[in-house]
Amino acid sequence: MKALSKKEKLLAAAQKNLLKGQIGKAIKDYEKIVAIDANDIRNRQKLAELYSRDKMAEMALATYESVAKHYEDNGFFLKALAVYKQMQKVDASKPELYQRLAEINVKQGLVGNALTEYHNLLKLYRSQGETDEALKILDQMKELDPDNLNISLQVAEAYSQAQQTEKAADCLVEILQRITPVADLQAVENVQKVILSKCPATDCPEFNPVMVELARAFLACGQADRSVELLQSVLENDSQNTEALLSLAKSYRSLADHSKEISTFGSLLELDADNLNWHKGYACALLADGQTEQALGELEKLKEGFFAEGRAADLKESYETIAEQLPENEKAVVSLQAIYEQTGEGGKLFDLMSTQPDEAPATESIAEDETADSVEPTSFGELDLEDEPTTAPDNLEQSSSFEVEADSPVEVEAAQESGLEFDELDLDGIEFGLDTECSDDASTSADTLLDGDLPESPVEVAIDAAGEVEEAEFYFQQGLLTEAAQKCQALIDRLGDCPQAKQLLDRIGKNDVTGLDAGQDKKVVATAPSGAKGPLQGLEDRERSRLDGSLSDFKKGLENQVSAEDFETHYNLGIAYKEMGLLDDAIEQFDKVMADPQRRIDCLTLKGACLVQKEAFEDAVSAFKEGLAYDALKDGERISLYYELGLLYMEWKQPLEALDSFQCVADADPFFRNVDDQIRQLRKELGLDDDSGGNPSGNGSDKNRVSYI
Repeated sequence: MKALSKKEKLLAAAQKNLLKGQIGKAIKDYEKIVAIDANDIRNRQKLAELYSRDKMAEMALATYESVAKHYEDNGFFLKALAVYKQMQKVDASKPELYQRLAEINVKQGLVGNALTEYHNLLKLYRSQGETDEALKILDQMKELDPDNLNISLQVAEAYSQAQQTEKAADCLVEILQRITPVADLQAVENVQKVILSKCPATDCPEFNPVMVELARAFLACGQADRSVELLQSVLENDSQNTEALLSLAKSYRSLADHSKEISTFGSLLELDADNLNWHKGYACALLADGQTEQALGELEKLKEGFFAEGRAADLKESYETIAEQLPENEKAVVSLQAIYEQTGEGGKLFDLMSTQPDEAPATESIAEDETADSVEPTSFGELDLEDEPTTAPDNLEQSSSFEVEADSPVEVEAAQESGLEFDELDLDGIEFGLDTECSDDASTSADTLLDGDLPESPVEVAIDAAGEVEEAEFYFQQGLLTEAAQKCQALIDRLGDCPQAKQLLDRIGKNDVTGLDAGQDKKVVATAPSGAKGPLQGLEDRERSRLDGSLSDFKKGLENQVSAEDFETHYNLGIAYKEMGLLDDAIEQFDKVMADPQRRIDCLTLKGACLVQKEAFEDAVSAFKEGLAYDALKDGERISLYYELGLLYMEWKQPLEALDSFQCVADADPFFRNVDDQIRQLRKELGLDDDSGGNPSGNGSDKNRVSYI
């Protein structure tokens, strides 16, 4: 029989002593065992237990601690937790034990257990009157569970009781800001109770932010009246509190008390007249109160400031409302167009411009009214000149040169007093050269007047060439190309040479909308030649012609403003152009966005759809196949591309290729859209139906599957 070692003999002796109830002797045996083998953790822990049974607390704690530290250092955290729990039973008044337990629980991800230990430690510190230590523990608990409302309220309460008012206020503001977005009225009321009962310093200035935040929380919960009450109490002590005034204005808006809202924004602007946001709020309050004209005036004053800061989008909603209420207001429409240009909303800009009337603005009618009181007749550019003779009025002296005598203003005035207006006369075909012998004199006289060699007395009927050209330019911009051409040609006929009118006439000719008959002494032809596309062909063509110039300028402006890396804007522009039928522009935008891997497949799909609309089928196939060859292609994207390819081949009248594309879709997802019906229809069209009805979903045997490529 093998002889027992010294350690084994000591263990046997210790067991006998324990059976006899002689704990002291057993302790001595275990002390000798630990001395022989310092790494014997199990027997060391047994020794700590014996110390605890023999009421030797200090020795037990020291021995337990060495065991717990060994477990921690070697990563046996659960065993370490068990040892620290044994130590708590020996002496529950030691804070470091709770702290260590909490820290190990956090390492193990046991947040609930850690909070329990911190909570026990908090009670211990409070029972011992350790306020500062209790605050530290509360901060640790708050950091561990920031969403726990009760812990945060305890922190605020502790700061208030410790006379740390600013920290208490900051904590309460943080709590309110966290619960305001969820609009939890019960939570807000609980916070209010804590504020009123546990924080006696609520009437000091440091607590004004808390009351303002509490008012905002009530407003978010639909309690605007309670919000107003709180804010008014704050303003009684601090009338220039801008946060309180701004929240009060919002509360009045919620109550639909727009007059008080306007007044409150007025008080804010008295404090800072340059604040753009407050000016905007003031304008919105006017708009809500039905004072649309005043709101527009206010927005027009601050518009440039928002544009300069790149914040045109902030004004969009207000101007859209004004444009709906005042559709004839030119300022509102022009400003809204500028906003759409800066925000890159091409579709809305196109729609807005399309809704504008084609008629010339009201300024023309105003000019016509002024003509009745003026000594100058209506512009000759408005007359339709034909080669038909007319009889001059009796009170006007017939002259082959149509010269106006410098000393005869009375005759002109008499003609106006007689009630005749040039707009009311049918002057078709007036000829200014009845006596051919005097034609040279007439030309000389006209040239003299136009060159500025005027007689001593002013002539009242001088021709305003610049005004005539400007009027023709207006017609051109409105798409009234025939009227613009007539105006230019009439001016050239009368002046002999007018470079501005000729340039504009060339621009009109490039539009290929109206033509000039050179065989009729350059007289304007009112209708386009046969087969040409005239301006009266349809409203849609006229609007398109009128908007082409503006849309072109809009697109050039976007090229300068939108960077190549702004994929989101280019993508949205591509979709807008596609919806407007501007397919080439849409394809150009999609090509730019394809540099973004996340949108590459979407752009190839949309580009292919645009090419199909253009009937560029080969290019469309290339686009879809480029997508199918993409390395990062997802299964859903592959199915969609094959489906689009099938539709393309059907449009291209290639049923075999279409069937193969749809079959690829069905193999992956037999229930994708109507692929089953598409395959069945194509098989029937190609005469490929079998007795069993086929198996378009591809779930049958492989012999039923036919490839057509």
